[in-house]
Amino acid sequence: MRTLLFIAALVPSIAFAQIEIVSKRPYYVMVTRQECETREVYVENTTGASIVGGVIGAAIGNEIGGGSGKKIATVVGAITGANVGRTRAQNNGRIEHRNICRDVQVQEERGEYVTMRYNGKLFTQLFNF
Repeated sequence: MRTLLFIAALVPSIAFAQIEIVSKRPYYVMVTRQECETREVYVENTTGASIVGGVIGAAIGNEIGGGSGKKIATVVGAITGANVGRTRAQNNGRIEHRNICRDVQVQEERGEYVTMRYNGKLFTQLFNF
């Protein structure tokens, strides 16, 4: 334990007083920090390809069918074209690098509580840094 000398300039009757440091303990606070990392992400654009494939398939089906079969051929062509478009898009996906972040609670030391003895009495004071 450490003893400090304290000059009491405001109290003329006391020239020096002894303050004894009895203990110290850290002062912690919870803070939110953002942790980020770059990750590779596989990206596929199936929506646009499905729509384009569906339109092309419907147009082809419309040309193939005749009479009441024309409507059925158009629907079957649209469904088939959408599936073909989606499958091709999945095969043509790409890798992108994306920054992925999340908030994390961490405990951080921000000061210390110091307990001191002065004139036989204990006092505790928080000192922030």
